[in-house]
Amino acid sequence: MKVAVVGYGKMGREVAAVLRDRHHEPVITLQGKEYPRDCPVGIDFTQPDAVLANTAAALAAKARYVIGTTGWDAQMADLERLVQEGKAGVVHAANFSLGVNLFYKVVRDAARLFAHFSDYDPYIVEKHHRQKKDAPSGTARTLAQILASAGGPRRQAATSLAGALPDSSFHVAAVRAGGIVGEHTVGFDSGGDEVLLEHRARTRRGFALGAVLAAEWIATRTGLHTFEEIVDDLAVKRT
Repeated sequence: MKVAVVGYGKMGREVAAVLRDRHHEPVITLQGKEYPRDCPVGIDFTQPDAVLANTAAALAAKARYVIGTTGWDAQMADLERLVQEGKAGVVHAANFSLGVNLFYKVVRDAARLFAHFSDYDPYIVEKHHRQKKDAPSGTARTLAQILASAGGPRRQAATSLAGALPDSSFHVAAVRAGGIVGEHTVGFDSGGDEVLLEHRARTRRGFALGAVLAAEWIATRTGLHTFEEIVDDLAVKRT
């Protein structure tokens, strides 16, 4: 099928390559240009302030949409309204890597277990290239939500500090340097020992593949969905 690739930066080029590998036809759509009417699905890796307008244009063309851009969370209510009013289909995710979405599940299980042992202090460290606009990353924020909902004595994510870390909080730290594609570490430290869970992205291709899988999945569906839902669905079909 024809798929609109909205934005043609580093991620847009990766998405176009994966689409070709999977026998789809990418239609390059530069940011701010009219959405192509013959593309039933669009994939967006543009800028946070452009997401809502881009999505509205795609839905007006009766297309489904996949949002890979992060940093637009404050507009979620507006996105939900667009999807409901248009009876449309949209997938969004802080991270479209299959590995990261499986990582979420591992972290969720671990966080629930460690929540029973107050000596273990959870934390998150994420690293990205210096051009990344949001910090902490969307993936780190999702991981923080997982830790906060697991129970235990520390349920508040602290992304900046002015003094000692409060007893009720866990630290979420962001590093920006060079060309780091993306690294996320979730740790549980007791003082006497430490358990680390890590995900490291080596290239952008994994993110692009996940976005294309999402485009294939949403092409015949409606509603607002997360990529985690798709991973769950794909896992069931492969067992």
